[in-house]
Amino acid sequence: MGPLTEAMTRLCGEIVAGRGARLAFVSDLAQDVAAMQTNFRQEHQNQSRRGQAERRAFVRGLEREVAEMRAGFRQDHAAMARKSGTARRAALAHLKLTVGGLRQEFAADLLGARRAWSGPSPAERRALAAAARRAQEDRERRAREEQERAAREMKSHHEAPRPAKPRGPLPKEEAGRKKKG
Repeated sequence: MGPLTEAMTRLCGEIVAGRGARLAFVSDLAQDVAAMQTNFRQEHQNQSRRGQAERRAFVRGLEREVAEMRAGFRQDHAAMARKSGTARRAALAHLKLTVGGLRQEFAADLLGARRAWSGPSPAERRALAAAARRAQEDRERRAREEQERAAREMKSHHEAPRPAKPRGPLPKEEAGRKKKG
């Protein structure tokens, strides 16, 4: 065998060995890539589960905080509604009293203007006349009663017995003299 044959045989063996090595390398590489992909999938699934659990825990915590905030808001709103309701009722009552007073004043003023313009109504005239008549009758009755009382007093004064005058000399003290003593 010549050097050329030897070289060709050696080169052919190296090519076959290189091809086997490449096939083994590619086969190992495929296995390594498959193993890496399997690890990546498993790690991704594990990370996904952890992330999902963390997100659930976060959402539960957030829901709890929001529920507590809403409950606080409801309580604050109810307290504020009670306070403002009381204040509104008080303001409304004051407003009703004020407006009612103003309405009564205005109505009285209108009534006074109407009476000034048209005079008293027939019923009022009759009532005034009846009141004046009763007052006159009352004055006359009192005057009669006063006259009767005065007449009784005069009669009793004239008919009353007069005290008897003492006869004889008056005692010294009674005459206005002072005793020496």
